[in-house]
Amino acid sequence: MLASPPRGSHILQIYDSDDFLSAAVAHFAAEGIKQSEAVLLSGSREHLAAIEARLRSLGVDAESGQLVRTGLHTALPHTAVDEALADPRFTGVRWWGEITRTLYQRGEREAGLAAEKAADEIAKKQGVKILCPYLGDKYDPRAYNETLLELCCLHSHVIPAEDYARHRQAVNRAIAEVVGDIKGTLLQSLNSWRGLACDLPSSQAVLFWLRETLPEKFEAVLLRARAYGAEDAEHSA
Repeated sequence: MLASPPRGSHILQIYDSDDFLSAAVAHFAAEGIKQSEAVLLSGSREHLAAIEARLRSLGVDAESGQLVRTGLHTALPHTAVDEALADPRFTGVRWWGEITRTLYQRGEREAGLAAEKAADEIAKKQGVKILCPYLGDKYDPRAYNETLLELCCLHSHVIPAEDYARHRQAVNRAIAEVVGDIKGTLLQSLNSWRGLACDLPSSQAVLFWLRETLPEKFEAVLLRARAYGAEDAEHSA
């Protein structure tokens, strides 16, 4: 998804460390540059420096004319987007920014939602590929609050983990241990669940369903999934 997102994608990346964030954004940016796209990065000075270091390690020229960096603003860089779209050198435009994350951290929820709606409109109308960060622990039940649900509904895709297969395995093992086999009325509930208005891995979708259907078991499942995820990571190290 980060390497070759469809035109008009509006992706939400859940991250729990700055290292993971910089690696994901650098991958997104580097692949865009390889595909002759313009890449716009709007973030804090610290995050931009970390991303640029990652890009250099990938052999990408951080001073390339394809790459435009801006600081944090309360609005999207409309001018930069319009200029990049009009430039015949570029096959498309990618944009990463942490405006919404910053606004939410300040407690400016409505402003954050407005920024996401504006980004979604740009993605759909102009075909820009947009990547947004969300700071949260995918195994912490407190992260699954209304804010995350709101943001998921304003994006076309959600990325909860670097390794989908490992995440799916950890979640499935945890559910089997805490909930047991999903069958009968539970299976019917899962099959009929409409989910969220975005594309996300099956393991993450099941967690949202579990939170809604069996809230009393949700925290225990996440606790076990965290343990299994750490165990798998140790074995693969």
